[in-house]
Amino acid sequence: MSREAAAAFDHLRANADGVTALQIELSEIAAPTGAEGARGEAVGRWLSGTGCAVQTDAVGNMIARRAGQRSEGECVVLSAHLDSIFDAEQPLQVARAGERSPYRARTVVPKGELHGPGIADDAAGLAAVIAVAQALAAGEVQTSRELQFVATVGEEGRGDLRGAQHFFAEADKGQIGAFITIDHPSANSVVNRGVGSRRFAVEFSGPGGHSWNDFGRYNPAHALAAAADQVAMLMVPTEPKTTVNIGVIQAGQAVNAIPESARMEIDLRSESTAQLDDLETGVRTAVAQAHAEETQRSTEGEAIVAIEEIGHRPAGTTPAETPLVRAAWRALEAEGFKPVLVASSTDANAAMAAGVPAIALGWGGRCGDLHSTREYFAPEGRERSLAAILHLLLELAGPVATV
Repeated sequence: MSREAAAAFDHLRANADGVTALQIELSEIAAPTGAEGARGEAVGRWLSGTGCAVQTDAVGNMIARRAGQRSEGECVVLSAHLDSIFDAEQPLQVARAGERSPYRARTVVPKGELHGPGIADDAAGLAAVIAVAQALAAGEVQTSRELQFVATVGEEGRGDLRGAQHFFAEADKGQIGAFITIDHPSANSVVNRGVGSRRFAVEFSGPGGHSWNDFGRYNPAHALAAAADQVAMLMVPTEPKTTVNIGVIQAGQAVNAIPESARMEIDLRSESTAQLDDLETGVRTAVAQAHAEETQRSTEGEAIVAIEEIGHRPAGTTPAETPLVRAAWRALEAEGFKPVLVASSTDANAAMAAGVPAIALGWGGRCGDLHSTREYFAPEGRERSLAAILHLLLELAGPVATV
């Protein structure tokens, strides 16, 4: 290991408290999906302080470039996402050890823990990206390849990986050698399989009416119930894991009224694009059949059915034998972890769909109750995860000694 690389690792291990303070600062900046600007500006200021050239793209992604010794060739991207699931009105003040947690009734925050909405996902990932950039700067490490540190918008929920998908739509994909996003609670996991999803809103509509006087009219609730039953019966494989879920049903205003509309939202997930294609066909067939049967049964009333796609995340895989996955495996082992390959839905999906080798790694530490106001994080052992990320970047980007 070069003197410069050793200095970078020393900085990481000596700056644990600084990383935690940075994480708290970022998590207390509201960043609902679609309104991540303030947090993105904060991340940009921190990365600018490491000597990176910082810019914001058309959708709000913050991109910081650290030049490599080679002016041409593939770059390596390290990423985390800016947005959280919480709206702008949600209090975000982080409760520290010994303080009463405003997010858990009658609870004092245990020693070593932080409580706060979004304190882990993905404030811990953003802090990790910045910490690694700071370590490289502190060690004056020069790399052969350019490094890009990217903070994306729109990863959560209805954001549908908007920032990452835009990044890869605009990028010269042939110039990106690897994409790593820090967005997972497990420190020993390498996410090399991207769980894709498609989400649909289905709405049946008719004239409505009185349950007695207008009996026989098209009933959207009956059509929806029939369609929901067929959707629930769709066959899915256990390998690759594939799921179907109806998460929202809305219909009617009174027990003695025929609804004018009935609506449901459907979530389809799989590691396989082909399985998602089959499921989408199954959903559309079920909806059309239920609508036709209710139309045939009804005696009057014009009716319509509409299907709207409200979410689309591509599936993808970075095979276990690829250099990126093998390098990540070695990096985790170097810090004493026992790596496992897992599937998840992260910004890495967008890279995989674009044909770029991609994985997600854990932010380290200990955490739980993600995506709830009870979310907590403990930084114990986090420096090992940060060191593993640094090991990986140095292998991929090729450190160049200055002496």
